[in-house]
Amino acid sequence: MRDEARGLRDEGHGRAASGPVTGLVERDAMVLRAAAKIAELDSQEEGIVFGRLDFDDGYTYRIGRVGVRDEDREPLVVDWRAPAAAPFYRATPGEPLGVDRRRVIVCAGPKVVALDDEVLSAKEIDGVVGEGALLRSLTRERGEHMRDIVTTIQREQDEAIRAPAHGVTLITGGPGTGKTQVALHRAAYLLYTDRGRFADGRVLVVGPSTVFTEYIGRVLPGLGEDSVHLRAIGELFDGVTATRRDPHDVARTKGDLRMVRVLTDLAWDTPPGAPDRLRTLKPDDLAEARLEVRRRCEARGVKPNAGRAVAARVLSERLDGAEIPDAFLDAWWPPLTPQDVLPAQHGEWTVDDVPLLDELAEILGPVPARTAPAPQWQLRELRSGTRVAETFVLSLSLNDGWQLFAPGLRTPMAASGQALDGADSWGAQRWAAAIILREGHKVTGWRDGFDPYGEEGYVPVLAEPLPVAEAEAPVEDVYLHVILDEAQDLSPMECRMIARRAAHASMTIVGDLGQATHPLAAASWPELVQRLGKRGARTLDLPTGYRVPQVIADFAARALAPGIEPTRSFRPGGTLRVRQVDDLAAAVAQERRRGQERWVVIAPDHLAAHLDALPVSQVKGLEFDRVVLVEPAEIVAAEPRGMSRLYVALTRAVAELVVLHRRPLPAPLAG
Repeated sequence: MRDEARGLRDEGHGRAASGPVTGLVERDAMVLRAAAKIAELDSQEEGIVFGRLDFDDGYTYRIGRVGVRDEDREPLVVDWRAPAAAPFYRATPGEPLGVDRRRVIVCAGPKVVALDDEVLSAKEIDGVVGEGALLRSLTRERGEHMRDIVTTIQREQDEAIRAPAHGVTLITGGPGTGKTQVALHRAAYLLYTDRGRFADGRVLVVGPSTVFTEYIGRVLPGLGEDSVHLRAIGELFDGVTATRRDPHDVARTKGDLRMVRVLTDLAWDTPPGAPDRLRTLKPDDLAEARLEVRRRCEARGVKPNAGRAVAARVLSERLDGAEIPDAFLDAWWPPLTPQDVLPAQHGEWTVDDVPLLDELAEILGPVPARTAPAPQWQLRELRSGTRVAETFVLSLSLNDGWQLFAPGLRTPMAASGQALDGADSWGAQRWAAAIILREGHKVTGWRDGFDPYGEEGYVPVLAEPLPVAEAEAPVEDVYLHVILDEAQDLSPMECRMIARRAAHASMTIVGDLGQATHPLAAASWPELVQRLGKRGARTLDLPTGYRVPQVIADFAARALAPGIEPTRSFRPGGTLRVRQVDDLAAAVAQERRRGQERWVVIAPDHLAAHLDALPVSQVKGLEFDRVVLVEPAEIVAAEPRGMSRLYVALTRAVAELVVLHRRPLPAPLAG
């Protein structure tokens, strides 16, 4: 397959060596297609074949990261996402699905280094080897990045991965149940089963932080998928990358739905530096005029950035029909971006600002593209034909007398013939005003203008301005499936931001209410689904933990909120030590010396820099072999949902957890 891809690439490079220029286009298409295929095959080299199924009817399937066929098109390797590979994940001794033996093949590059067999039938099977793939994977140390779980997916995980694409799928489970891996493998599965629909960036995966997205960023490429959009909450508004969270009291205010009204008022408010006088209009007069502009625009569904014409009309009325200079309108009613309305504090955006910027973009509407009109001499001398009229225009034709043009038309809607004297402009204006009135528009005056031919004419001043066509917004990504990880922590405003991107999309929502730390987190999954603008969801629970050892899971469960069922851990072993110390920094240094670089230190945010530790607010979704957790009492005291934050921190270790504290432990952990 690699040779074929390289051959296609080489043929493409040679295609344009001679012949017509069109060969360049053909060459580029061939080379691009070949390069994508080579990259895909290169990414699959590590463990391209990782499993084998021996069926009771004598058939054998080999399972791998990508489907492979021989010269006769017979399958050598079945893609892990294909229906034929499902028994590899779903077969159990109680329900073997026709499988006698399931074998996991462990590779290092192209070399097989281990085999693990699981016998699922009552038959005598020759040559059974290994200790079981799942147990092997559980003892494997964590790295800097999350690995895929394609070789060790369990039955309930596989059911979640292969759930129908339509509607909303809710995947719940505690720490270490594989929720995140399931979400990412689900993205790969959707692309495999319906690539024509979901490819080219139509799948969006949203995570809680940039630390988290960097951690999981290698999973999908490792599964052969690189067209998925992976974003943190702080990256969803184009042009802004926010990593810092606001203090909980500020986050509560910014995340509340009442911010919609606050932002709406800001969007219509007088911008800084706007002029406060216009001829006889004083500051109070201009303030009243702005309120009237807003009233008329909102009544017609016109957004602030499309309200310039309405503003000109309102001001003109207050000045007895006088024309308003463009320079004044540019300063008094300028086009605004969200960043103009909501400047960053201290020059830095926070994650909690991002949904506010996104809301403002919706409220303001697109910034209209303003282009200088072509000179009228150019319209007359350099162009043939006519333009489309942008408003009503009255002009004189030598052959047809006075003519009235209407918006959107190139030809006159009415002509007076010889009934009106060509020199009687006042009579012609009365004639045109009567016709315009029949169209539903009252004329209050006239000003000079040009007709679609570029000839001089008269443009009516209307009592109510014509509707303004908004400038076309740039084409945005239209997502057809949105995957939310750590969804339990979304604020109402963050839900609105995601709902705009998921308006036409099916969804996969992944989370654990026991890890909800945002002060405005939803109290239940139905409430969250409703916030996201969806009606209902199919729920799949992952009750078994495969990463956090039982001894650590039991200790962490003491911090769970009442009513939340603790996760049942599958993993034995693990080490837990709890130490009260006098000097936190010295105790941390001692643990680091004992474990060298294998330890990660998690501390309250205000202590993290002093201890060279990872802030506790940044650890959600991450896993480490060995964790030193510092001062649980201060983690709990720092925020209203501090106990949930502590639960998150206690469940990050998959081998060893050391708790260091100077202050007394929180009551649930004491003893």
